[in-house]
Amino acid sequence: MKIEVLTLFPEMLAPMLSGSFLGRAVEAGHLEVNLTNIRDYTKDKHRRTDDYPFGGGAGMVMFPQPIVDAIEARDPEHRARRIYMSPRGRTLTQKVVEELAQEESLLFLCGHYEGVDQRVLDLCIDEELSIGDYVLTGGELGALVTIDAVSRLIPGVLGCDESSEDESFSMGLLEYPRYTRPADYRGMRVPDVLLGGNHADITAWRREQSLEITRKSRPDLLDTAPLDDNDRAILSQLEAADKAAAKLAEYGVTTERIGCAETAAFPKKWFARFVPENTRKAAKKQCFSGRRHIGFLWQAFSMDFAPHTDGEEARAKLAEKQPSLLYLPEENVLLKVDGAVPADAFRHFILTDDALTFTYVQPHKSGFGPYYCE
Repeated sequence: MKIEVLTLFPEMLAPMLSGSFLGRAVEAGHLEVNLTNIRDYTKDKHRRTDDYPFGGGAGMVMFPQPIVDAIEARDPEHRARRIYMSPRGRTLTQKVVEELAQEESLLFLCGHYEGVDQRVLDLCIDEELSIGDYVLTGGELGALVTIDAVSRLIPGVLGCDESSEDESFSMGLLEYPRYTRPADYRGMRVPDVLLGGNHADITAWRREQSLEITRKSRPDLLDTAPLDDNDRAILSQLEAADKAAAKLAEYGVTTERIGCAETAAFPKKWFARFVPENTRKAAKKQCFSGRRHIGFLWQAFSMDFAPHTDGEEARAKLAEKQPSLLYLPEENVLLKVDGAVPADAFRHFILTDDALTFTYVQPHKSGFGPYYCE
């Protein structure tokens, strides 16, 4: 790609365009970047490029002659897509970046002072572009931001084409967290799923993280992101987890959400741990057949498939324990908890510890439970 930049201050751009991956891309021939000083084309004997605005007003306006002459000299056949960096232009987004990356040539006009004469835009410019809802002293920084973003999508510039495929906005969502060595830094461990080597689990975890970060930081992106049924189920689960955490916070209980993969595996782990093997086959047939999976969580006890105590004795036994996991079957939410979960906080829940050495089940059916087993 060929990029022309017209500016009064080429020294502002040169270091960025000659360093890091942009500089290497230029050296490798993936990019051609030319900086043109607009002042070199002025016919004013004092090398001025600006004058007072007609009609009065603060500041100075860049007059058309040097700009038009510079554009016609650098792009005589109008092969480049000509862009004027301006706060009134359309906002730069990843979609716009992808659009610009398809061009063979781009020309950026960087205004200064109070802007440029409107006739420059009418004669020479294809579009105005803004990098955000704020005003800068000139268009140079905006041009740099746009060039940087566009260049990343040009084959060979990054060295690894996959680098730009799963970044923020590329898939309509914000990017998931990234980690490198060491695995444990100041007591903060890298998530175990990233160390396990299971690529399917890693992909699922990254998608979940992107959805969660986007939901919290830029929920507006979810309106246009390409979401499937699994994504929507995850979002629903995240919303339910937030509501549960907020409710427990009212009781002074702090929580941490457990990931979707671990949550999905929890019911079967719980069933295998607390329902004895000699009754497991019958329990599966009775508790799973024709029912949502939440049914077996209290039926296993109410139908005597697992040894247990119930009622006040179950509550008394729980009082002697320190549960660390709370599972909400209907919402499919698993939380790590620090504090006592009130019996009336949820209509149906399971409490246990990390090692599943005991369990307490609070069913929503009147006349049943609660149940305790270890």
